[in-house]
Order: sequence, then C-alpha cells, then structure tokens
Amino acid sequence: MKSKTAKLRRAQLDRQFYAAQGIGALKTPKTGWVREIRTALGMSMNDLATRLGVIKQRIEGLEKNEAAGTVTLESLRKAAEAMNCEFVYYFVPKQGLQKTLEAQALKVADEIVKSSEHSMSLELQATSKSAQKALTEEIAQELLRNEDRRIWSRKK
Repeated sequence: MKSKTAKLRRAQLDRQFYAAQGIGALKTPKTGWVREIRTALGMSMNDLATRLGVIKQRIEGLEKNEAAGTVTLESLRKAAEAMNCEFVYYFVPKQGLQKTLEAQALKVADEIVKSSEHSMSLELQATSKSAQKALTEEIAQELLRNEDRRIWSRKK
C-alpha cells in the first residue's frame, strides 16, 4: 500500500510542479525579497519595523540574513504578512519526481552492473555494451518495483 501511495503522491506533485513551471525561473533578488518588496512598496525600514513591532535594526538584520541565506522561515513569514504578502516556501524539482527517482535507480543499477562486470572481466567473461545496458535497465526497473532502499543509500 505504501508504494501505491508514494507513487500516487509523486504523480500529484509532478502535476503541480508542471503547472507551476515558470516559478523555477523566478530568481531571488541579490538583496532578498524583503528588501525588494519593501522598497517597491515605498516602505522604509522604520515603517516595516513598526508594523512588525520591532526596532529598525531588526529589519536591517532580517534583510542582511535573508541576503546571506541565514534567515528563518518564521521571520520571512512575519515580514511577508506585515507587507500584505503571502509567504510561499517549496522546492522546485529540476525534473519531475518520478524522473528523478528513475534516474537515481539507473545510477545505482549502473554501479551494480559495472561492479559485477569488473569481476567478470577478470575471469574473461565480459559482456557486450548492449547487454550491459539492457541489464542496467532491467535492474533499475527491479529496484523501482521493489522500492529498494539502495536507490537512495548512495551519495549523490
């Protein structure tokens, strides 16, 4: 049951990511979203500080931390609310989740085939490239079917 649920969830998420494809092209400004939105609204640091109930130096720190990538999600959520914005946080896969899973299974299968191929070549039993490719694809499908833990147990 777990595998069917995971597969269904991957498909649902892939559809959502496909629908929001352009979002991945939206790049974070160098100065960060807080400063970008605040200045676009014509809001001073003091104005934002007042709306958040903090001092101006906290806003300076918030903007500095966001630009450095060390800001907290809670701080961003509060700043967004104070500027009448929605705070949205999510990952955008470089390719669909299913494709990511399949590519990872192929990598692992390739490692398995290469490892056994090395042993076989030492015994003068090497196989052709096409046979290796077919075996790699077969092993990858088996890894996926069985939700084999080895798919993610190796480093990137």
